[in-house]
Amino acid sequence: MIHVFIDLEFCTCFRKSSPLRTETIEVGAVKTDEDFNIIGEFDRLVRPDFCSSIPSAERNLTGITWAMVENESSFCDVMEDFVKWMGTDDYMIYSWSNNDPVQVLRESRVKGFPAAAMGMFKKWVDFQQTFMTAVGMKNQISLERAIELADLYFIGEAHRAVVDSYNTARLFAYCSRLETVDLSIRTIDNDGSFAGNNGLDRRNRKKNVPQQKGRNGRRNIGAAANPGQMRDDTAHLAAGAKPKTENRSLAESKESGGPDGERQIEKSAGPGRRSHRGGRKKKKVV
Repeated sequence: MIHVFIDLEFCTCFRKSSPLRTETIEVGAVKTDEDFNIIGEFDRLVRPDFCSSIPSAERNLTGITWAMVENESSFCDVMEDFVKWMGTDDYMIYSWSNNDPVQVLRESRVKGFPAAAMGMFKKWVDFQQTFMTAVGMKNQISLERAIELADLYFIGEAHRAVVDSYNTARLFAYCSRLETVDLSIRTIDNDGSFAGNNGLDRRNRKKNVPQQKGRNGRRNIGAAANPGQMRDDTAHLAAGAKPKTENRSLAESKESGGPDGERQIEKSAGPGRRSHRGGRKKKKVV
């Protein structure tokens, strides 16, 4: 079975006549094998059908402008290419929150893409909810915050779809080696009727998991790991074959020795469509 980690970027449509409040403007995904070696990358911009511009808040957040998407393929064409890119029926899809499958469901219904008929939602997991259940949190947290809780560091530029997908894959690979994280929890209903609820199947919630507390009383999932069995997830992902990209290469990371022999993870320039702007300060791995 392959693992597909997907992220969508949206824009808000303010036209009263629009049947959708938001439309997809970018689809990014990373595909890994069972050992979480990267075997593929999907990165496409999408031309909205109903929006005629991208609001400034979303331009500033994603860096995506109307000029970048106006000549791109439609949602249905991009999703058709995405399904072909997955290339097999033996897969699971993971996203950070259920906003992505909700958007795919609503947009597919309006635009005529047969996502539900393909059984796509039967294999889609809200990894954000799974992670929050494992950590013992009730309020939603960002992917960047989850990365910090796992004592990992965000690589690349946030709010670009393929970069967020890559970091979701890193976090999932890390959690897969923790005995206290149950990744088998179904978090999206099989028929896709998850809109309006939190997507969590409480019947399958793991019970009596020791709540090991970290700073500020939060449970640090890293504390549950067996140090003898842990491998750095970045190095593990990077050990796989170079992704067979369609548009641009995935942001890569490398390790180097830091001050006093401590390990640091350096960020590359990120996606090739535009260079990494600003970025985050390097943080030491404790």
